[in-house]
Amino acid sequence: MKTYNGFAALLKDVNQLPVTGWIFIDRGIDVGSEASIAEANYHLAETELEQIDFEKTKKTFVECPTLLDIVSILDKRPTRQHLSDYIGGVIYYRENDDFLD
Repeated sequence: MKTYNGFAALLKDVNQLPVTGWIFIDRGIDVGSEASIAEANYHLAETELEQIDFEKTKKTFVECPTLLDIVSILDKRPTRQHLSDYIGGVIYYRENDDFLD
C-alpha cells in the first residue's frame, strides 16, 4: 500500500502513479470540498488483496489515469496552475464526468 498525506503529495508523484487502478480515500471525506480534498489521505493498492480490502473499507476517488489526464489538461493552460486549480479540476470531473478545459 502506498499512502499520500494530502493532495499536494499525491500531485507531486502524479507521473509515478500506476497505469491502471483506483486512488482511494477514507470514507467520510467530503469529495465536493476543496479543503477536504486538500487534506485527505490517498491510498493506492499495490496488491490484489489490498485492492479488495480498499473496495470494502475505503471510497474510490478517481482512477490513476484519469487524475493524470486532469493534470495534463490543466497544465496546457497558459498560466501556472495552483493546487486549488487541480483540486477544482478533480471536483469538476467527479461531478460532470468531463474534463475542465
